[in-house]
Amino acid sequence: MFVPVKADFNLPAWPVLTVLVCAVCIGVFLKQESDWRAFSLSIDRYCAKPQSHITQMVMTRVAQLKNADFCGEVMYHLSRSPNEAEEIAEIAVSIRPLSGFSPEDSRLYVEQMLIDELRQFRSIVRDDPGDNYAYHTESWNPWRMIAASFAHGDWVHIIFNLVFFFAFAATVEALIGPAAFVLFIVINALVIGVTDSVVSELADNHHWTLGLSGIVMGMMGLFAYLLPRGKIRCYYWLVVILGSIAVPGWILALWYIGGDIYRLFTVADHGAINVLAHVAGGVSGFLYGLFFLKGSRMLAASLQRDMDKATLSARVS
Repeated sequence: MFVPVKADFNLPAWPVLTVLVCAVCIGVFLKQESDWRAFSLSIDRYCAKPQSHITQMVMTRVAQLKNADFCGEVMYHLSRSPNEAEEIAEIAVSIRPLSGFSPEDSRLYVEQMLIDELRQFRSIVRDDPGDNYAYHTESWNPWRMIAASFAHGDWVHIIFNLVFFFAFAATVEALIGPAAFVLFIVINALVIGVTDSVVSELADNHHWTLGLSGIVMGMMGLFAYLLPRGKIRCYYWLVVILGSIAVPGWILALWYIGGDIYRLFTVADHGAINVLAHVAGGVSGFLYGLFFLKGSRMLAASLQRDMDKATLSARVS
């Protein structure tokens, strides 16, 4: 494991906004966790309601057909269907007819039973919390593009994102100032969202996405432009070997952003990782600096000279 943690030099200012972004992400995630618990409890309430023997039999057969859990997963799947009437009709035709019913009567009974159950499910179960936090690429909603960046899927997701974010964003904030820092986060989130939507539209493969990782890569790309030789302290461990090393920003950007560009074009299945968002964020971060922050790079160059002098003095002494 290899993790960039912090700038390997004294920052010219305390990164107030960087810490604030981390705090907002943690607050949003805790609200997500609370919403998910409430959502799970509402599904439990639905599944605990009394059911007739024939309803239980039908639900069991539907669960076997869909390879799902007996209750909650079946109804959740139906509630998320883009065409629930069509799917219910397909299920009613596909499952084994009920004993004592003709095939047609069984189909009609199952279809009506599932419609009634779905109505009850929606009256008891809360909306999926994911709909309130994630960005769907088909929506083109700019607010969601920004808000979804502050939401996360689980504790591992948020912890690694925030550690990487702080490592690069603290320096970027100190170099470009609070106003430009906030503006960059907003623009970076919009560029990532629009890019994701455009590519999803072209590929006809829309999806939900959330997380700060695209903006993390944007901070990395911007850091590499502003202070390419500025070093980030990275910690690594291998089984029982633990250590740290200071790595120049341009090398880290090349490794992480370049690696994602390579994966984007060579790997078909990226799992749950939105590699396109990483690439869009990293590239747009570098380009944002190149076109709009040349003055900040001059300040960064002055900081780099001071760091080089300090390094030289330490070696001489």
